[in-house]
Amino acid sequence: MSFYEFRRRILEEKKRQQKQQSKIGEKRTSSFSQPELETGRTKYSVALLGLERAGKTSLVKKLLKQDDIVTRPTYGVNIESYHYRDLNFTCFDLGGHAPFRLSLWKKFIERADGILYLVDSADNSKFEESKQTFWHYINFAKPNSPVLFLANKSDLPNSKELSEINEYFELDKFLRNLRPFNVKKISAKTGQGVYEAWDWMVEILCGAQQWKVKIAAAVLTDVSGNILSEAMFGRPDDQAHLASDFRKLKELAKLFAIEAKDSIQSVKLESLFKKHVSHVKRGAYALSVMIDPIDPVTRAQQIQLRILEYFSRNATITQDSLEEVFISKFPLEVERGIR
Repeated sequence: MSFYEFRRRILEEKKRQQKQQSKIGEKRTSSFSQPELETGRTKYSVALLGLERAGKTSLVKKLLKQDDIVTRPTYGVNIESYHYRDLNFTCFDLGGHAPFRLSLWKKFIERADGILYLVDSADNSKFEESKQTFWHYINFAKPNSPVLFLANKSDLPNSKELSEINEYFELDKFLRNLRPFNVKKISAKTGQGVYEAWDWMVEILCGAQQWKVKIAAAVLTDVSGNILSEAMFGRPDDQAHLASDFRKLKELAKLFAIEAKDSIQSVKLESLFKKHVSHVKRGAYALSVMIDPIDPVTRAQQIQLRILEYFSRNATITQDSLEEVFISKFPLEVERGIR
């Protein structure tokens, strides 16, 4: 099916939806239709698409917080279930080779609540095939399913900019008035942009508006894993309750700093009993914070980057400086009492 035929069919579908809405007196309140989801729903499925070696399995491993990101080509489909924030996701990681696209993709796309499409932004030799694949198979998605287009491998020096990818794949022509759509640049290897992308998908699927994050504890290290400063927030009884988790946080912070030593910037998310640990390494420092599983990881990492920038500009670091910086710069987002 050509792009123009696809465009015509989708515009017809758009007119049909608008006609139905006018009949029942619904008033559109945004530039696109929100997914029609059950109230209180906590389980969703997403189809992860892309050509072979686009990085789909590496992305799943990053989201599942698996340390080993050495992957093999997916033959058929990998089905993974995991918990992210307050939702449970089933991810269909679909093999990108042509035989699998022809035999498997359609039925999984039709079942999915959301669609993620990966393109290797550092391999423009496959752009044309990837473009044709994207525009063909997106036609099988549910009319209101959000679509997230991901330019992967952005950590590589020859990766294309989003503006170039947007122009080549004609993403401006995507029907933003018909369904939620976004395009983001990520690296499944370093984690750059991964959680920001997933937070967007979560916000669209569950309609959540919670963008505040509560930080219970933080650890600042150098690239060798030496702890430079640490802090626990909240009331004394809260701190006592989290004491064992705080010790584990410091261990995880050291391991992450050493693991990401050779990276200019890296991010990672780990589970810690009833909390999550968000790690961010940038330049000479790494910062690990303890947050609630329902909190948006993107917001936590934005805060972490701001704190790391501060310490990069201030060479003198004292034992109490981390707590002081957090409280002075983000007083509403550290645990200092009841949520």
